[in-house]
This record gives sequence, structure tokens and C-alpha cells, in this order.
Amino acid sequence: MNGLESRLERQMHLWQKRLGLDEWNLSLRLVRQSEIDSNSWGAAEWDPANRTGTISVLDPRDYNLRGGELKLDMECTIVHELVHIQVSPLDARDELIREEVVNRIMAALMNRPCPN
Repeated sequence: MNGLESRLERQMHLWQKRLGLDEWNLSLRLVRQSEIDSNSWGAAEWDPANRTGTISVLDPRDYNLRGGELKLDMECTIVHELVHIQVSPLDARDELIREEVVNRIMAALMNRPCPN
């Protein structure tokens, strides 16, 4: 695991605890754009029965940001994907509504708008 992955793992565990997901066994991985939706900066897969999951974050090589904005946006992506896991029991049928709720919660938690 490189320095970036270690920092992102620490951020994920911090936010996991803040969101009350500390009983979950979550892992984080960097992914290339070809591995996720073309308009995404991250993704989450989870199994609620076993409380396990994986947060995928876009590799910096495929990002349109640099420096501080890149670091902030990667953290925003982690929070965004963790919120998806947290609200998954609500299972909104409309994906646009679900995304709007997740984005509002993420922005409130981060206390600022995110670059992407």
C-alpha cells in the first residue's frame, strides 16, 4: 500500500466512525476510470448482511484536479460512498432522488461544497 492509499484508508476509517459504520469491515481501493462509470469519481459495493464492502476511489492519474482540490475531492468521494452505504436501508427507488440525498448529506458533513 502506498502513501496515498494509506492516507485515504485513514480518512475512510475516520469517516466510517463518524457515520456510525465502525462495525462494518470496509476496504478502499484506487481504480482507473475504465473500471467505474465514466461520470463517476468513485463507487461502493456492499453486503449489508455481512456488513462488508469496498469503496473505490478514482486514481489521481485520471482526475481533472490537482493539489489541494484533488485531496479534498478524494475525501468527498469517500464520504459520498460511505453515505450511500449508510442510507442503503432506505433504498429510494429513484436513483436521482437517492443521489440528491447522498450529495446533500455529504456537503453537510464536509461543511463545504466539493470540487466535483
